[in-house]
Amino acid sequence: MSLWRWLKRNFGTLLMSFLLAVAVWVSAVLSEDPNEVRVYPRAVEVSAVGLEEGLMTVDGLPASVRITLRAPRSVWASLEGDPTAVQAYVDLQGLQPGVYAVPVKVQVAYQPVEVVSVTPARLEITIDKRLTREVPVTVDMRGEVAVGYYASAPVVHPLTVEVSGPASAVSKVTAVQAQVSIEGARESFKRETALVPIDADGQRVQGVTIKPSHATVSVAVRQLGGYRDVAVKVRLVGQVANGYRITNVTVSPPVVTVFSQQPQKVRNLPGFVETEPLDISGATDDIDARLKLVLPEGISLVGEDTVLVQVNVAAIETSVTMSLPVEVTGLSADMEVKEISPKLVDVILSGPLPVLEGLQPSAVRVTVDVSGLTAGTYQLKPSVEVLKDKVQVESFLPVTVEVTLQPVTTKP
Repeated sequence: MSLWRWLKRNFGTLLMSFLLAVAVWVSAVLSEDPNEVRVYPRAVEVSAVGLEEGLMTVDGLPASVRITLRAPRSVWASLEGDPTAVQAYVDLQGLQPGVYAVPVKVQVAYQPVEVVSVTPARLEITIDKRLTREVPVTVDMRGEVAVGYYASAPVVHPLTVEVSGPASAVSKVTAVQAQVSIEGARESFKRETALVPIDADGQRVQGVTIKPSHATVSVAVRQLGGYRDVAVKVRLVGQVANGYRITNVTVSPPVVTVFSQQPQKVRNLPGFVETEPLDISGATDDIDARLKLVLPEGISLVGEDTVLVQVNVAAIETSVTMSLPVEVTGLSADMEVKEISPKLVDVILSGPLPVLEGLQPSAVRVTVDVSGLTAGTYQLKPSVEVLKDKVQVESFLPVTVEVTLQPVTTKP
């Protein structure tokens, strides 16, 4: 019998044996390295490919998608260790301006891998023509300068900028606006300001890019004739109480605007105006007062005719040293103090001079606690308690005292 006849007669048996062997091999492989369905642990950013020149996507693409994959356990180890293993993209080749639902495609760097699902599976993408045009820069000055001043027309640089983006958005832009506040301004200024694209109704246009994105705006602010800014000088009379001092004097506002129909009078002012006298005699605490300003004849004040004055008064700080006896606390009934060395501790105290001058030794206690101690000699750190407000303990010497305890002795 020829080989050909034998193969022909036994083909079915041979095929069955081969398929059975393959099945056994696949089963063995899967039992050692089984397929697992998991969500890829990283959110995958979506990129766009194939977009024709001169076109662009409007509002960009969604930040990312979630992808579920089926792969052997050994491949999953590689996928999870490689942050670039899975890529997602949308193919925009051949698409013209319009709105499309485009499927998300996935590329995986390792095999064998099956993509089970993508969430979202499709992205709504708007395609528009890319347009760039030159538009003028305008200035929107907001607020009012200080009374007695005027602002000249603003000067802006550059005069025009390029606006680019989707044609549908760029075509709405009539100008880009630099917004500056002149509220309360008393001096000329130059300021770099972000530019805002606006349409014919003054509304902001979204989705476009401005180049350059900032402009420099210069505004000249000048004072009107007959007006002048002058400082406020507080006139104090008297002296604060002995042992106290003035730490600060504030006035609000510190500068006022005056006006006269005779500009020469304003020019002749020394650069300040005084308040009416404020008597601080014997003061031991802060003083708040609203005072009128003393103005020469023919000169008036722009705005309120009074200022708020605050005079801060504080005691002069000093220090004093007291030698004080050591008291023992916590002594049990069956123990007594045999000796304390030294018997006096030098305590350095600080505080306001008037308080320290009147401080009595009885207002300061130096104690050592012997609670729970039995007979013996101990080096103990004293505690210092001050029974007077505003006085602080800076230090004491020595930092420990020697205390010797003994059992209570009974007299025969």
